[in-house]
Amino acid sequence: MANIADLSTPASEQEPHKIGAQEHTDEIGTWDDIFRFEDDFPDWSTGFDSRTKCIWKTEFVQNVSSSRDELKAFQLHVTNLEELRDKIEVDMERERQSENSVALFRLRAQHKRVCAELQAEEDLGAHLAMILKEHELELCQVEVELGRFSSLRQELELEEKNVQSQDKKKQKLRLQREKHVIKERRHKAQHDKIEYNKALQLELDVQSKQQQQALASHRKVAVYLKQTLQRMKQKEAEAEERRKELIKKRQTAVMTLKASFAASQETMCARKQRQKAYEQKQREREQILRESLEAKGLNSTELIHRQRLQEGFNKKIAEFEDTQRVGQMEIVAKLLLEQNMKERYRKSPVLSHERKLDEKLHENLLPPSALTRREERHVMSSSRASRVRSHSVGDSDVSSSLDSAELKWGERGEMENEDEGEMSLAQPEFTGLWEHKHKDYTAPSDENIQLETSYTTIKTDMNKSLVSKLAKKTVKSRESKGPPFISKPEVILFKDCDVGKIYKKKFTLTNVTYMTNYCKLLGVSQNLKDYVSVSFEPPGPMSAGMACELEVIFRPLLDVDLGGMIHFQSATGPFSVSIKCSKKKCEVVVDQCVVDFGTHVVGQKVSRVITLTNRGALGTGYMLTPITNGPLQQSFTTLVSGKTDSAEMPSVNVENTAEIPSGVSPVSSRSPDEVLMADPGLVDTTVEQQSSFEPTEFSIGEAYFGDVGPFMSVKLPIIFTPTIPGEAKLDFQITFSQPSCEPIVVSVCGVAESAPVWVTKPNIDLKICMYDRLYQDSIEVQSRASTALRLTFKVCKEMRNHMSILPKTGFIQAKSSFSAQLKFLPRQSLYADAKSFFNKDTGVLEVPLTVQVADQVKPVLFTVHAVVTNSDLRFDHTEVDFGHCSIYESAQIAVRLTNCSLLPQEFGFVGNPKFIDIQPNDGFGTLLPSQCMEIYLIFSPSKAGEYNFTLACKTSINRDFLLSCHATSIQPSLKLSDCLVEFGGTAVGDRTTAVLYVENISAGPEAAARLFTFSVPENSDITITPTSGRVLPGQKCLVQVTFSPTLSDDVINAEALHRREEFHTDTSNCQHTEPDAKSKIEAPLLLVKDHGSKMMSANGSPFHSSSPADIQAGSFEYLAVKASLLHSFTERHVRYVISCFNSSSDLVLETSEEPRYSTHQTLYLELRCPAIRPALLLISDSGHNTIHFNQVAVGQKVLKKLVIQNISSETVKLTSSLLDVTGPFSVLNAMRSIGPEDTHMILIAFTPSLAKKYYETLEVSCSQMSLELALCGEAVNPIITCSNEGHINFDYVPVNESASQVFRLQNMSSLDVQFSVLLESHCLTEQNDRIQSVMDSTVHVGPQNYSGMSVFCVSPSGGAITSAGALDITVTFHPDHESLRYRDVLTVQLMNKQTVCALELRGSSCRHNMFVCGGDPVDVCSESLIPSHIYTSGLMKHEDSKRLLLTLRSEYQEGRAIVATRRLHVGCVYSTKPTTKKTVEFTWENISPVEQQGFKVAPMQGSVEAGHRCPITISWMPPSGLAPNSVVQACALLTVRGDETDVYRVTLMAHTDKNTAT
Repeated sequence: MANIADLSTPASEQEPHKIGAQEHTDEIGTWDDIFRFEDDFPDWSTGFDSRTKCIWKTEFVQNVSSSRDELKAFQLHVTNLEELRDKIEVDMERERQSENSVALFRLRAQHKRVCAELQAEEDLGAHLAMILKEHELELCQVEVELGRFSSLRQELELEEKNVQSQDKKKQKLRLQREKHVIKERRHKAQHDKIEYNKALQLELDVQSKQQQQALASHRKVAVYLKQTLQRMKQKEAEAEERRKELIKKRQTAVMTLKASFAASQETMCARKQRQKAYEQKQREREQILRESLEAKGLNSTELIHRQRLQEGFNKKIAEFEDTQRVGQMEIVAKLLLEQNMKERYRKSPVLSHERKLDEKLHENLLPPSALTRREERHVMSSSRASRVRSHSVGDSDVSSSLDSAELKWGERGEMENEDEGEMSLAQPEFTGLWEHKHKDYTAPSDENIQLETSYTTIKTDMNKSLVSKLAKKTVKSRESKGPPFISKPEVILFKDCDVGKIYKKKFTLTNVTYMTNYCKLLGVSQNLKDYVSVSFEPPGPMSAGMACELEVIFRPLLDVDLGGMIHFQSATGPFSVSIKCSKKKCEVVVDQCVVDFGTHVVGQKVSRVITLTNRGALGTGYMLTPITNGPLQQSFTTLVSGKTDSAEMPSVNVENTAEIPSGVSPVSSRSPDEVLMADPGLVDTTVEQQSSFEPTEFSIGEAYFGDVGPFMSVKLPIIFTPTIPGEAKLDFQITFSQPSCEPIVVSVCGVAESAPVWVTKPNIDLKICMYDRLYQDSIEVQSRASTALRLTFKVCKEMRNHMSILPKTGFIQAKSSFSAQLKFLPRQSLYADAKSFFNKDTGVLEVPLTVQVADQVKPVLFTVHAVVTNSDLRFDHTEVDFGHCSIYESAQIAVRLTNCSLLPQEFGFVGNPKFIDIQPNDGFGTLLPSQCMEIYLIFSPSKAGEYNFTLACKTSINRDFLLSCHATSIQPSLKLSDCLVEFGGTAVGDRTTAVLYVENISAGPEAAARLFTFSVPENSDITITPTSGRVLPGQKCLVQVTFSPTLSDDVINAEALHRREEFHTDTSNCQHTEPDAKSKIEAPLLLVKDHGSKMMSANGSPFHSSSPADIQAGSFEYLAVKASLLHSFTERHVRYVISCFNSSSDLVLETSEEPRYSTHQTLYLELRCPAIRPALLLISDSGHNTIHFNQVAVGQKVLKKLVIQNISSETVKLTSSLLDVTGPFSVLNAMRSIGPEDTHMILIAFTPSLAKKYYETLEVSCSQMSLELALCGEAVNPIITCSNEGHINFDYVPVNESASQVFRLQNMSSLDVQFSVLLESHCLTEQNDRIQSVMDSTVHVGPQNYSGMSVFCVSPSGGAITSAGALDITVTFHPDHESLRYRDVLTVQLMNKQTVCALELRGSSCRHNMFVCGGDPVDVCSESLIPSHIYTSGLMKHEDSKRLLLTLRSEYQEGRAIVATRRLHVGCVYSTKPTTKKTVEFTWENISPVEQQGFKVAPMQGSVEAGHRCPITISWMPPSGLAPNSVVQACALLTVRGDETDVYRVTLMAHTDKNTAT
């Protein structure tokens, strides 16, 4: 088998070679594709270095070597297996020969397992050989590919070297270029800096010149300003005097009005009384009329109703006739007015034209209100005139109707006046202000007077409202003030309109009345009819607040301003909307009318600019000319007037025109061609005007004439070139081409000086300077001389120690400038050295300096100004003592630091110890001049001891200010576990508790117990438990700090008072705005303060000013304000610092000595308490958190409803705390989630079982807060007594009749008690056991009525008895058949099932009016509830007689027999039936046999009245010889006669007692 394996091996090895060769040939074309991907192989185009080549080849070599090692290990393992197999075969042969079957089987199994393993190893060997072949093949392929790309790799390396060398050259060139650019930029930056410095210097020069000019102008203006201020003060004084006089007049008027109020109140009271009296008389008359009609047998109600209807109908008829008559008058007045106007216009057309002009004038000048009033007056006057003319012409019918109507109106008015005169019982002492219509005071002017006078003569033909509508408007003025419709916009404005264009504008009319109204367009003003039209569609009836839209169309035909009204008619009266139309206008202004050039040197040229602004929409031409009696002005006027065809003037090109020299006319600056093109006819005139103009020092710059467009501005330059020393003035005039623009005059002035050398800044201001600090400034000298000059700067000897100028001597070249350096170093001796120049109080220094010029007598003067101040900082304390401070606390002292300088100073505390903290800003800051700042020094020691240290405050100029400090630090015996407690946000009404410890840290022989006490502020929201205590050495004491924010009573009372005042103010305002129906007061009534604390309201009723003491805690107002404040509560942060005092030593508890607390060992507890708005609010029970159930009977159940509202903005989930399970309080419903502003109702039950007081706490919680509710109640045992005890008897009541008895229940307890009355017949199954326990066992329910109704009735059957009250209970007995055994039990129970009493009810009834009672029972004691006629069925016959049994027993005493006596009662029942007999008679029959037996009866006969009883006595005396215990029996008949006759068979039985017989 080994040879076979060896022979098969080459065949198997040749197959992989063939397969590998085939695979190699197949993959030759794919290697190029593989090497193109950078992810699989490196980029061959970039080349391999030697290291990469080695790494790449090493990987394949390692793969081949590892495969060969695995193959060798495999071959070694196979060899071992073959040896093992051979050995097993040898053993098998040996065991087979020895016939050891067991070992043979074992060896066979082992041989089989080895053969299987060998077979598996052969398969694995084939696989490993194939893998080795593959790795060798890959290695060969890699070597081939590396050989192919070796030449490319070399070329690539050469290219890389060339590229690197080129890159280095480029980097060198780039570096050289960058260095060159940087050098150029540096040169440019230096050049720019030099240019910037020059520009800055020029700007500083310009600013200095402007400052000089401003100072000069300020000096000049100051004079005028003083005068103006004096005039203003004088005017203010006069205005103050007028105001005081006006106030006095108003006070007088107010006092008068107050008295008038009192008088009007009396009048109103009198009127009300008269009205009441009148109404009382009317009621009496109506009652008399009603009685009279009823006496006549008529229907008074119907007749009075008809009379009222007839009166109302007559009133309507009268009103309709009046309305018709007034309408006729209006129609006639209108017709007559139109006819007269037509005739007048036809006769005088000129008058109509004048009338239109006058109307336009009035509409433009008069206000709309005055115009409306005048038109109304004109309508009234024209209507009166038309009535008079109609009467004179002969229209008798109309005139008679008008006269009759006027007569009726007059008579009616006189009657009303007479009635008012008769009814007025109280008149004021003087006339009140309300009797005259209020008119706004306007100062009359001549124009208004003339317009008023002329306007009364003008007639209008507009369709005005009639007299009746005006009357309606005056009547309804009480209901609505002002126009019924308001326009938006109020005035329709057409601005800057052009002729020929059409303008449209929309506006809205809104109904502002309180009723449905309509709007009708009447037209526009007479002067607007040709220009204005209104597009309006009637909207119909409009409700209050509704609006309609209209469109106004304006077509301007003339270039004029127009104004007028658009007239409308409504149900409440006419109204108008103002309309204004304005043309384009030109409004020209200048920014300054006075130009002051200041002081300048001769030859200097200065320019100023005037800004001309056109604020209108119409452009105009302008011309700036000097005022020299008008040559130029005339030329401009000629130029404007000569060109009538064109409205525009030729404009001047500002860029091309040159500056006009001094002394040359502005018109000459234009070229002859331009002037000729503008107007050739004016060339000669312009040339002549040039010769007439005189040269001046002021000249005009470029745009001296031209056009200024709408809403544009033009700058006009004016140049000042002084030639002669002195002051120069000139006025310029700006004229315009528009005739409506008035000329504007501008005044120009300047001063010229002639010095050849001058200082550019004659006033050098060094601002504010400090002592011992150096300040510098430059002095620039200008020269206009043509030669060089020598300059010498001189400083006065007083200032030589403080001020110097360098250089002292210099030369200034011709036409140039010279600069010197001014140095100022003020020293502390400045005031001693230069008193004449320096003011010590104000610190102002003013030093005159001179510049001496060679060959010039007058030196050049200039002044140096400065304000010298010190640089001191001052502490208000020279030494700070912190005192004693605990190591657990910090001591703070405020020190005031003041800046004594006039300049701001920066400061800072440096080199501070670690135990010192300085605030604010850690001791750094800036102090403004003369500012004081609080510096807080906080001392926080870490160990006990004495502290002496110094704080240094350093300023920005390196000055030090020292502050000495001293402190003593101690270590208290007690220690707080936390000195700072920060509570979380706690809702108002909730509480938060923090826990801390007080620890006694004393140790050693001196250790002792210490006492502590917390000092809690009064009226605070903080509670500390315990506030005092004793701590032993080394022990701790727990302390609870509770923060429960609440709303204080002061805050609630203040808010309630504020709301009450607002309410009174609103009420008074409402009362002010209500018009008086009878006095027609239009002005609002005033609230006048009396000398006392009372206020007078509009109706005259005084009320006291409220105070917080008037608001009671727990009142409705108090709780409402509290709930409102909780709704609007904002977050509040409060900080408390609570002192904890410690005792210096322990005290004996038995002594009465007060503990001595050490002030130095006091601990401090800081509490930070933020309060937030509560999420839950109790809105039931007036917001009280304590739920009182008051007194409740034991065993009774009382429910209370609590309503909780969520006033937060989030949904909250409610939970509640657990109540005592065995307690009387319980929550009946579950908690739930409630949304924002929602409520939740909680049912709480109180069921006490013992008579005592109960108190529990219920917490309703959410995620934000807990609402604590206190539940309290008192249980009381009710005590009820009954006036009747035992039973209630109803004897012999007639059938179908009733009898009643009353018993009383008395409540002896202190609360109301509810009870119920029960009858046993109604509740046999429930109450039988309880009743049997109270009453005897023989008590039971007797027969009832056959009808099913109860024979006994109780009223009332339940109710409540007030505390210490009583209640009567009525029991009614009403039988419907005859019986002697009516029985029932009445029980009175309380709500807790407690039985007050149980009464037995007994009753008997009879069919007839007589009865006999008193015998022994002879039948069963119970009676069937079934009627007797049902079970007898007529079989039993009625017995003729009734039986009675009387048993008598006689006893022997002392050998003698005692008479035995019994009684029978014969009664007569009182009946309400009229047929019943009123008396009953009785008679004994067959009495002799009875008497023989020893019986005696008395009386034998008799009669009984109704409602009474007659007793019949029956006695028995044992006869002699009667045997003991023997029974004697006898029978007698008793006949009773009433409404029927009954015979009773009375059986008498007698015997002697056996025991007593002996």
